[in-house]
Amino acid sequence: MKPAVAKHYDIGILEKWFFDGGNGGPLKYTPDEMAQTLDEIGLDLELTLRKQGHISPEKAPDELPVMAAALAKKNRRILWVAMDTVRPDEPHWEKALRTAKQLGVPQYRHRGFQYRPGSPLKAQIANFHSMAKEFAAANKEIGIQAVYQIHAGRQMAGSAAWDLDLILGDIDPKDFGVAFDVQHVMVEQTMSWPNAVEVLAPRTVALCVKSFKFEGEQQIEVPLGEGRVKKAIVDQVIAAHGGPLPICIHIEHFMGTAGKLAPVPFAQRAAIVEAFRADARVLRSWLGLAPV
Repeated sequence: MKPAVAKHYDIGILEKWFFDGGNGGPLKYTPDEMAQTLDEIGLDLELTLRKQGHISPEKAPDELPVMAAALAKKNRRILWVAMDTVRPDEPHWEKALRTAKQLGVPQYRHRGFQYRPGSPLKAQIANFHSMAKEFAAANKEIGIQAVYQIHAGRQMAGSAAWDLDLILGDIDPKDFGVAFDVQHVMVEQTMSWPNAVEVLAPRTVALCVKSFKFEGEQQIEVPLGEGRVKKAIVDQVIAAHGGPLPICIHIEHFMGTAGKLAPVPFAQRAAIVEAFRADARVLRSWLGLAPV
């Protein structure tokens, strides 16, 4: 009998803590600082490739190769790029993705569609499907896969799972699939989340993990393992997919001194590094992987 082959999971982190992002501030880790931080955490990178991200799309041809080279020196890589592109007629996204593909990045995260109040939902879903097909066609030609992360909220198209199945419709998941976000699904569908797992299983190509709890009616972000997101939902998403998925840890519970989400200077990174390592330890135990 052949020995069992250990399962392999590609695991990364969303790196919003390491640049000033939407605040437009000056803080931004250099490629070498980002590589050092990932080496300390022990995971790969979901890089923000956005207008106000770590790298903006128009700068991708110049800056993405530098970032990838720095990570490679620490045996780390860009697992996904997270974009803010919503419509296929926006500038720069296709050029940015071609650069990412050349560097071996297999996936990018689409920003997601939002419903407009007062407009019939079915008509909006049909429009979203049309745009998604345009993205899928471009993705197929480039050779990269889009992932649509589920987000909770009435205005967030796809939050109900059923509508996301309609939005993606007849699109091949190899070109445009779903990043199943266990927290957002649990917020929306506390008791019926197995239905979301089932309906989206043929489309699920990636997994996002973080956790929360309710205090009254308020949603509070907490470390993985301390809230409503349990091993069972992660197990069922993976089982429904039929095997390992690329996984990204999204931390929302780490607050700055003012009690708000805030970027962390490189010299003060020890606490956020440990927060990611702690969530990674929980995730790895759920997956049956050895600790690092």
